[in-house]
Amino acid sequence: MRPAALALALLAWSASALAAAPDSPQPLHPRATVVIEPPRIGVGQLAEVEVVAVTAPGHRLLPIEPPAILDGLWVLDAVIEPVERESLRWTHRTRIRVRGRSAGSALWPELDLALEGPEGERWTLRTDPRTLEVVSILEEFPDRVAPFSYRLPEVEPALPAWLAAAAGAAATLVVVLAIAALRRRHHRRESSAPSPIGAPWTEALDALAGAAVAADVDWRSSSDRAARALRRYVRRRFGIPLESCTTEELEARTPPFVLASRWPRLLLLLRSLDADRFRAEGDARAVERLHAVLSDARHWIEDSIPPEVER
Repeated sequence: MRPAALALALLAWSASALAAAPDSPQPLHPRATVVIEPPRIGVGQLAEVEVVAVTAPGHRLLPIEPPAILDGLWVLDAVIEPVERESLRWTHRTRIRVRGRSAGSALWPELDLALEGPEGERWTLRTDPRTLEVVSILEEFPDRVAPFSYRLPEVEPALPAWLAAAAGAAATLVVVLAIAALRRRHHRRESSAPSPIGAPWTEALDALAGAAVAADVDWRSSSDRAARALRRYVRRRFGIPLESCTTEELEARTPPFVLASRWPRLLLLLRSLDADRFRAEGDARAVERLHAVLSDARHWIEDSIPPEVER
């Protein structure tokens, strides 16, 4: 009986020791996600896309290749943050800056993240897609202004609805006729000017010449100067303001009557200059293409100079 009692006592002690021992940590399974902040921006504003991967210690996240361009977004750059090392996990972060290009719901796609283990083994993690809302900041949409969205208070009309609508239509017609008369007078005065000094085409051609000189040194600044020169020329020459609209918004609008035949070529020039401003480094033929676009812009302006003006 004594050996049996001793065996039972040893068995009970072993069971109690195992129950008191803390559980061993479970192996960490790698996982990844994407966070966009802020989730709503205006056209031309910035947002930050953070790609986060959590792994066990000793793992490495290979560099992420973000998409070059997305519908409604420009992808600007990507920065790899230092790895946050803890005893049971490592956190890998990559921050990507994007800029709103056109209004709408932009979709950030799925990303395949490549991981490398301590022994050189590799596998892939896939992130879920995310949406980013891009809204217009123009005055035509007062209830869709980012980042402070508001709606104008509704005011009860003092007149009956049909009478207010008729008065508004009449006032609009008077304003349109007055603007058309002033524009015709301005065009006649500009066309009959004795000297082209200070004319919009002279200013625009000088600005394009300066952009061509700067193209070999700073192609971003050169493309921006050329785009602003074209937009300013259209406003001064034809009375159509383009400075507050993106190229995508111009493509969505109806071509102005005075520029109906020249409108597609103008949009093509603006799209080419936008692509040069946001293109990647290391493109060997980029400067050559930029000079070709600047040459086409000069021809576009020269073709629109009134024939009675001496060049």
